[in-house]
Amino acid sequence: FPVTITAVQATVIAGCMLANVTGSTNSISLYIQNGSEIYYILKGKSVDGGNSFDAITGNKIFLEAGDALKAVAGTEGAFDVVVSILDGI
Repeated sequence: FPVTITAVQATVIAGCMLANVTGSTNSISLYIQNGSEIYYILKGKSVDGGNSFDAITGNKIFLEAGDALKAVAGTEGAFDVVVSILDGI
């Protein structure tokens, strides 16, 4: 199942760490959804077991109310996801 963060007001995503917590390579997709529109930040990225990365290094992503940030792994439970946000901007 996807991990979802839904903005209820204007929000800035300052960081998004994705960590493969398994011992094998797994894939993950990260995207923004608003209604039926989907905007991929990354799609099907393979990450070796035990490795992590910041999906938006050096960037900021702005969400409007109603936007949802979603992370979906190829294997359920394979990733920990930590998101740094600033809301109410």
